[in-house]
Amino acid sequence: MYIPTDVIDRAAKRLEIPTLGLAGAPRVSVTGRGQVLAELHKGIVAYTDGCVEFQVKNGRVRVRGANLRLEAMDAGALLISGLISAVEFL
Repeated sequence: MYIPTDVIDRAAKRLEIPTLGLAGAPRVSVTGRGQVLAELHKGIVAYTDGCVEFQVKNGRVRVRGANLRLEAMDAGALLISGLISAVEFL
């Protein structure tokens, strides 16, 4: 079902919640320098111990660092741990 963006924006304002959460935008949370949680990803594109790149709705996200590990992954989220040096939105 298609919902126009302006309807989503008005609903978010009225409910006092962020628009991004309603629009299905991916959420990337960084905890310190040791963990990245990505929600609403579309799959991993590249994976090494120095770089993890994954697809999101409107592009890709690249996590750079050292000793990176994919701790958990399911259809909705992935958890990366290691020494995080950068998170790039491509």
